Amino acid sequence: MITSLKHICAGMARPMELLAPAGGMEQLECAVHFGADAVYLAGKRFGMRRRASNFDDAGIASAVKFAHEHGVKVFVTANTLMKDGDVAALPDFFAMLQNAGVDAAIVSDMGALSICKRTAPKLELHLSTQASCMNAEAAKAYYDLGVSRVVVAREMSLSDIARMRESIPDDLEIEAFVHGAMCMAYSGRCLMSDYMVGPSRGANNGHCAQPCRWKYTVVEETRPGEPFSVIEEDGGSFIMSSTDMNMLSHVRELSEAGVDSIKIEGRAKGAYYVASAVNAYRHVLDGEPADAWQAELETTSHRPYSTGFYFGTPGQNQGVKEYARDYQMVARVVSCGKNAPSLAAGGQVDASSPATGEAAGNVSRPFPQAVVANQADAPGCYAAEIQPWPESGIAARRQAIASDPYAEKKGCVSLSFIDELAASPAQAYRAVVMCRNRFFEGETLEVLSPGRGVFTIRPTRLVWHAADDASPDDVERRREGVLAGADPRVVGGTLCAVNVANRTMETYSFDCGEELRAGDILRVLRTDQCEGRTIE
Repeated sequence: MITSLKHICAGMARPMELLAPAGGMEQLECAVHFGADAVYLAGKRFGMRRRASNFDDAGIASAVKFAHEHGVKVFVTANTLMKDGDVAALPDFFAMLQNAGVDAAIVSDMGALSICKRTAPKLELHLSTQASCMNAEAAKAYYDLGVSRVVVAREMSLSDIARMRESIPDDLEIEAFVHGAMCMAYSGRCLMSDYMVGPSRGANNGHCAQPCRWKYTVVEETRPGEPFSVIEEDGGSFIMSSTDMNMLSHVRELSEAGVDSIKIEGRAKGAYYVASAVNAYRHVLDGEPADAWQAELETTSHRPYSTGFYFGTPGQNQGVKEYARDYQMVARVVSCGKNAPSLAAGGQVDASSPATGEAAGNVSRPFPQAVVANQADAPGCYAAEIQPWPESGIAARRQAIASDPYAEKKGCVSLSFIDELAASPAQAYRAVVMCRNRFFEGETLEVLSPGRGVFTIRPTRLVWHAADDASPDDVERRREGVLAGADPRVVGGTLCAVNVANRTMETYSFDCGEELRAGDILRVLRTDQCEGRTIE
């Protein structure tokens, strides 16, 4: 039985662990932030998702430290099909995992299981779904070999799992996939990639090229060079492409069947997918109705959903869109703090206020001005301190734009932006974010924040924090923004007021009316840009 869950699963027959994928450190941080009880990840070898960022030895140690500090367990995969050359490297690998404090190794190969048990006895052993364990006798045999958890094959129905639970030891845990991609092969063991792309893309060694997702045509033997599309009456077909799994509405039934851990697929997927999926399942496990969160799972890239084999056959992906989505992640929150009360009210800065610091001494305009988090309310908040922007600067900017009839057509800062910038009152909070995709000043953004429903903000007083190796002078020259002074928190940094955040992985700050938390996700609905790949 699971004894160290971070959350209590409201109303469930048995407590269930929420297990999330972590293809890299950012995905791990999102999984932890949005409420996962455990994460699974891979090293640079022996993982079934070699296209993910994955973790080197030092990265695994760092991941374990971060996760354990937040009460989250870490499981590491070593579930590829093993050759003799692989097996020779396993003792050192498992010893490294044990020394790093990893909670369990996920294995499928019997030799790997034996080596792990012998060389890293403190590691729990979880049997991978790659082992295709589908009956109680097999589960008990693995239990006798030291396995403490079985990741059951995706091909099992809910009633199959319930029967297994009745026949295996109480302390043998059952883990089951509940969300994400499925495979056309049995338990993911496929040879198509090897033969169609080459042995370097072997699926069972983590290099699957996903040929089952390709669109195929038929060529008649006597008509070479004349391909015929495989078309069904509804407009299109994938010969082998499976649907994606979605069991959000059935987590209670999984609990009643005896499942101990529900697992989200996706170590090759990005941070936004992890955040969205974990957030939805966390809310439902904590007692909220699934219907309230099903729409959330439509915001991530996915194929058509089904319930897998739990209640019958999952069907085939025969739609005309694959990986369709309308939402785009635009930023992750680094920090957020309260603006000084006088700023939030739109008034002048009190130079004696401890929240504004030394930079506030001669500020008399609503913007730019000193914008510093109240450290008593948000310790460690990295907020912008914007130096005063004199009236002469506003006048010069207006004159420069007015003299260039093509300025706005070039996408430069407009006269209206200059006016709005000069008069924009402060909102209650100042947030610092890491930009991931383009967003605009005043644009409506949706916020994913753990323990809260999805809500919206409209960023104002947007500032780019240019690092010492950036060129804010270019922004000024192209009239894309307005230089607002040096960044006192970064050596050589410069602050530049802009109307769009468009530099990926760079820092921006803005005012907003709702308090954000470090790690929150900001996204935007853009149906014209993120529809995914369309299948004609």
